[in-house]
Amino acid sequence: MKPTAIYSAALALALAVSSAFADTAVTDAQLQKFADAYRSIVTLSQEYAPKIKAAADAAAAEAINVEAQAKMLSAVEGAGLSKDEYQNIATQLRNDPALLQKVNDILQRTAAAP
Repeated sequence: MKPTAIYSAALALALAVSSAFADTAVTDAQLQKFADAYRSIVTLSQEYAPKIKAAADAAAAEAINVEAQAKMLSAVEGAGLSKDEYQNIATQLRNDPALLQKVNDILQRTAAAP
């Protein structure tokens, strides 16, 4: 699968997250942080999805899911955003095609970088 297709699929998942926050202006620096966090979340999702699927039972799957979510939150915070900021940007991307294009451009540019 091409990196663009992977990012598009994962971005669709990120956009499924809803937030009650009002739209606020998003800076280029925040978009870069979002893209960095998003890339980490995609990687973690790809790592943990097979583990969850292979879990022995629902309790084991839930434990693995909790671990994955904790790592995803750490990735968001490590990129310099709070969970709420990340979710707010994800919500804005759903409603603003120009903003979504900016994030896609960042993801493609950094994926192409050596």
